[in-house]
Amino acid sequence: MRKGFTLIELLVVLVIISLVSAFVAPRITAPIGGLQLKTASKKIAGAMRYSRSLAVSEKQLRTCVFDFDHHWMAVFSGDVPDLDGMADQQVKAGAEIFYPLPDGVLLKEAIFGDTTVETGLFQVVFFTNGSASGGEIYLANEKGRSFRISIDFITGMVALTEPETAAS
Repeated sequence: MRKGFTLIELLVVLVIISLVSAFVAPRITAPIGGLQLKTASKKIAGAMRYSRSLAVSEKQLRTCVFDFDHHWMAVFSGDVPDLDGMADQQVKAGAEIFYPLPDGVLLKEAIFGDTTVETGLFQVVFFTNGSASGGEIYLANEKGRSFRISIDFITGMVALTEPETAAS
């Protein structure tokens, strides 16, 4: 009666485990990119709702600035400083809220009226009466999945649209 396994048996089991993990690992890690996009979209929409709330309660303008080149969002009260040439750390120090997008999540485009912004800065202003300058902001990941954040210019309400209904 033998005790244990032969070297061949152990090698066969290791080969089977490595083949299974090679096929399963990508399926497990793939949803993480979509989750990062959804989380980032919710954080930005939440920060914008909070900015609107602060503008009304404190009777002071709030401006949300989106940097399409460096992929961050910042909220400023009152006048927005001149951001040209400022490093991200300088912007962060002067902002009430600063949110750098996670790796793999990009600001795709912003739309205000007939204007589409894909590079540079885009601003959404929340006024003391609850209204806003309005617009739409699209976030996307490398796989092409996207979310749309729309800001109603009359009510200042911020809406997050699921990827299935968002325009790409």
